[in-house]
Amino acid sequence: MQHSKIISGIDIGTSKVTTIIGQYSDTEDKFNIIAVSSIPSLGFRKGQIINIEQASSTIVQSIESAERMAGFQINSASVCLSAPHIESINSHGVVAISNPNGEIDPNDIERVIEAAKAIAVPNGKEIIHIIPVKYTVDGQEGVIDPVGMNGVRLEVEAHIIIASTPSLKNLKKCLEDIGIKIDQLVYSGLATAKSTLTETEKELGVALVDIGGSITTLTIFNEGSPVYSSVIPVGAGNVTNDLAIGLRFSLDDAEKIKLRLNKIAESKKFEDEIELSNFGIQSDDKRRVSIQTSINGIIKPRLEEIFHLIYSKIEDSGFAQTIPAGIVLTGGGAQTVNIKEVCEKIIPLPLRIANPPKVGGIIDDIINPAYSSSIGLLMFSNDTKKTSSTTVKKNKVSVGGLFGKIKKLIEPLMP
Repeated sequence: MQHSKIISGIDIGTSKVTTIIGQYSDTEDKFNIIAVSSIPSLGFRKGQIINIEQASSTIVQSIESAERMAGFQINSASVCLSAPHIESINSHGVVAISNPNGEIDPNDIERVIEAAKAIAVPNGKEIIHIIPVKYTVDGQEGVIDPVGMNGVRLEVEAHIIIASTPSLKNLKKCLEDIGIKIDQLVYSGLATAKSTLTETEKELGVALVDIGGSITTLTIFNEGSPVYSSVIPVGAGNVTNDLAIGLRFSLDDAEKIKLRLNKIAESKKFEDEIELSNFGIQSDDKRRVSIQTSINGIIKPRLEEIFHLIYSKIEDSGFAQTIPAGIVLTGGGAQTVNIKEVCEKIIPLPLRIANPPKVGGIIDDIINPAYSSSIGLLMFSNDTKKTSSTTVKKNKVSVGGLFGKIKKLIEPLMP
């Protein structure tokens, strides 16, 4: 494929570690997935390392499996993470425009963003993202790109995402020990937004809810940018645990029952009690599973609790009145039976369950909500590289313009 580049990502989820390798074509503006591998996340709990040896082994297995599929080795990757230690702060920065003629250049943008970063970060935390939400030039609000405009005072509203420094150091050490360079760390809410949200939704205002294995990520967008990011320490794994306890099955069998219930309920042609073989469970156990007890007695109460927590977070954020596009639901937990009905009952907002976009390549098993963050990670990484390239070009143009002005001043003085 001509004019293409290889992008690699490692998605540290709470239930699985996914290595994904994509090939992006500039000419076709299209991704082809050439390798993907998911391994159960041993050594991690709620996205954080609890056993560095097991965590390293899990990541190595995921990477090696993807490398065999792709046919080449990877030495660096973007890393997607979500864990309860991630939180956000909104900040304000102000600077005077440096050019004597008042024209704003990329240097002024860097300075005002640095001014917004000058906040009191809690002990043991560090900034992983600073995202400009909107600029203000001499009182004119809502400026998207002020470069080239004239003014005296430049302000920025920025969304800052912070994470635990010890947790990040452990993750970096884990990857360095196995020879993987981290291109960038990406908060999963930003990655997932790339693969699930439309520009209209982000502009109007929307709450993106990604239900993972043991955590739920909430990211609120308004006027095209993130304004609130939070991680709730409950997820679809809690539903599995409840089923295992309520039905007296192992966690593996309870997970099979949970995933199969959705398809059974969709068919609307089932007896209340079903044999274990219908759930893919091979056993001499003669017990039958009650569908109504499983759905209404066990799964529904836990889902109601999760959505009450989500709605409480949305209201506490201060942005509850600014999300007319409603809720976009994704992640592996979005495939739980009756989840749409429960969400609509608890949260009085429009609801959409999102799959990642259709991309080319090896996609049969990954075009479902469970891989929204993994595919989004490739898209986010690609956009970041494009932005970096554009910034370099702008700086070159700015320097060229400066030399051009100097030349014009000197020319009349030359003999």
